[in-house]
Amino acid sequence: MDIYFSISLVIITYLNLAYGNLCDPSNGPEGTYDCVHIPKYDSYQWAVCLSSQTLRKHTSRSFGCKGSSYCWLSCTKSIYPTSLFGYVAKECRCDPIENEKRKRSLQGNIQNVKVKVPPECYIPSFTSNCDWYSHCLEAHSSCEQTEFHYAVSYGKAICSIFVDTFNSFSEEGKKWITSSQKCIANKLKSILMPNDKSDCRNLRERAYLAHTKCYLYLSRPRFCSLQHTDQMKIYWSIKQVYQNSFSEHFDDAMAKFRSCLRNDVYNEQKEYIFYVKKDIDATPKAIEKEFASSLADHFAFSSQGLDWDVDVQMSNRMRTKREIDFYSEKRYQPVGIFVSQQRVKLVTRLKRTPNQHHLEITTESEYNETFLKSFDGDIIDALKKDRLQILDIAQSDRKWQSYAFLIATGEIFLVCMHLPVAVPLCYSSVLVFHLMSRVLPDTPEEVDPKFFLHTRDQTDIALRFTDVSSLSSFNHSKRTFIIVHGFRSSGDAEWVKEMTSSLLNKTDANVIVVDWKKGAKYLLRYHQAAANTEVVGALLALMVVNLEHHQGATETYIHIIGHSLGAHVAGFAGKSHKKTRYQRITGLDPAGPFFNKQKDNARLAETDAHLVDVIHTDGGGFGYLKPLGHLDFYPNGGKIQPGCLFSFDFTCSHSRVQVYFTASIISDRIFGAKKCESLNQCKTGRGLDLEGEEDNKMGFYTDVTKKREVNTMYYLKTDIRDLDDVP
Repeated sequence: MDIYFSISLVIITYLNLAYGNLCDPSNGPEGTYDCVHIPKYDSYQWAVCLSSQTLRKHTSRSFGCKGSSYCWLSCTKSIYPTSLFGYVAKECRCDPIENEKRKRSLQGNIQNVKVKVPPECYIPSFTSNCDWYSHCLEAHSSCEQTEFHYAVSYGKAICSIFVDTFNSFSEEGKKWITSSQKCIANKLKSILMPNDKSDCRNLRERAYLAHTKCYLYLSRPRFCSLQHTDQMKIYWSIKQVYQNSFSEHFDDAMAKFRSCLRNDVYNEQKEYIFYVKKDIDATPKAIEKEFASSLADHFAFSSQGLDWDVDVQMSNRMRTKREIDFYSEKRYQPVGIFVSQQRVKLVTRLKRTPNQHHLEITTESEYNETFLKSFDGDIIDALKKDRLQILDIAQSDRKWQSYAFLIATGEIFLVCMHLPVAVPLCYSSVLVFHLMSRVLPDTPEEVDPKFFLHTRDQTDIALRFTDVSSLSSFNHSKRTFIIVHGFRSSGDAEWVKEMTSSLLNKTDANVIVVDWKKGAKYLLRYHQAAANTEVVGALLALMVVNLEHHQGATETYIHIIGHSLGAHVAGFAGKSHKKTRYQRITGLDPAGPFFNKQKDNARLAETDAHLVDVIHTDGGGFGYLKPLGHLDFYPNGGKIQPGCLFSFDFTCSHSRVQVYFTASIISDRIFGAKKCESLNQCKTGRGLDLEGEEDNKMGFYTDVTKKREVNTMYYLKTDIRDLDDVP
């Protein structure tokens, strides 16, 4: 072994004499490289000869050659600027004997031992200079005209984005940008060394690792510790770069970044949530990707300056296991989609000559804010007209159907179900987020509302969407009354039968009873029945549309009477009927729980019909106390009704309104009411001349001409004996 070592030393000495010192302290020349042993390092490594002037210029005078004009800059020092001595970096090690053989083959041509790129490319980066990618990395690797053209196309592009938006970041965000960009350049510097044999494909792989490690783990501060606004700017900027440059690693990489994102990060984006009906065996990840991609393609997000991503953490943010079980039971797959402004400048390749390509950074895509604002309406319109291909995505013989759509703010919840009618059923829901923490309504098949027509000649005629002949008994020339029951009731309830009979005795009309007992049956899940009111309301409106199309029904002859939750069903039916408004809706003590704090679009409101009159009998209990319609009546103050104070029937006051309205159909001499100046006066009746002439009548014979633009409220006093006067 000693013999071989001695021979090696002789060879190295001979070659050094032949070539001289490739980095003379006085003359250089700059840009030559060699495999050398630098004091304080444990082994041989590649080094580049640089002038003290160059070092000082590009390191803000932090580096220089001590006592000489030229000196070696070690590979380890170049990649790891803080390394002063110790172990040579693995990627920098070299074999002096093999190197001397290489120099011998160069036949003394000094140009062949010079680096291919400017010497400053090896200097530790003290500034964020994005030109390093093109001047150094691309100049060395020449990958521009290959499919792996990482250096300029993506490395410089993403660097430029951060430089251009630098001032929009917090101080910590700025430190992250500077630190991560230095880290990436230093990590990739070893590619410039003469011993590196990386091809363009390998360069891209190393670039992926460098970007990911520097962005997530090696930057100071760390990405995960940044404030959420900085995180989102970074995330949306790098997303497209990763998708274009590192497509095979895209899912894994984005998952790593998303694991750091905080759940309150919504300042830079808007989130939409779709509920997709799925095959029981379909994997959630496959549904999410296919659905989101189809949506983005259909609406051409890219051309609108928008980027998108799937919210894979949405399921984790569900509040309770009960919610998750609910979705699974219904076979819904929630798909959350973030939409944000594209922050990445696009890179195009312009072919100027047959043999030359030029990379040019185009103008940054403008964010089409108008498009995003109108997107809600566009997607609803597309779903209604069945133009959205995502409604029927086929993969591996499975079909997924878009069932529901909503904005995370709870303002829109769209359900589209394909029923055997002329048009698909689509309705906008507002209850899901406002009321029940994402409890979705049951599907129309699960609620399964029945519609029964009663006339003086026939009773219990089932009206069906699928059978036009079932509508033939409906007479469009007659008035139409529609009765809707409430929570835990049914179309067979005694009060419904009595009201139907009273209406037909009073007038020759069509009386339609809506029986939605399957959707109202829940004993301990009132919130589910409340959510189902939208489904029933939409289906009721659809049945009326069928009657219009096939039997000539006119909504100006339609009067809907709904009790409790049924009153809100009537309201949603009115909202769903877009062409014109129904003649009248009467709310019989509309349900209060879960509806008390809702806006007009989430409950019965005066805009749902030409006249909306409301009778309050259990306000603040099971009923709604505040005025809801054009005319609001408060018998006995609208709370506790006579005979109910000590009743063991907790629904006594709430159900008493059924008796009042039926009695008002039979007799036009009862329930005279006095106008109140305020809700408080209606609660007590104080200051009202109850013996004087009545201002209106409560119930069937209400004077509709008393309607005003603002709520008009009435007080009246009743007694159980009043009903004895009904003939």
